[in-house]
Amino acid sequence: MAKMTREEKRQIIDASLAAANRGDTAEESKLIRQLPVPIHLALAMKEMLDEDELLHGGWNFSEVEETYGKDWHSR
Repeated sequence: MAKMTREEKRQIIDASLAAANRGDTAEESKLIRQLPVPIHLALAMKEMLDEDELLHGGWNFSEVEETYGKDWHSR
């Protein structure tokens, strides 16, 4: 997966802020989950969430997968 550019991240953040201002928390959450989760947060999430919640929560784990592989969550 290609790294997300700064501009792409900015567009997602702007759209999520607009959703929040409209009171659309579901859309805000959906958009925020598109941003790559930093590795240290992904590893912390692995400790706090069950595997089903982790894998089906819609999070973008591209950065941790790039470093640790697609099966990072099961090790």
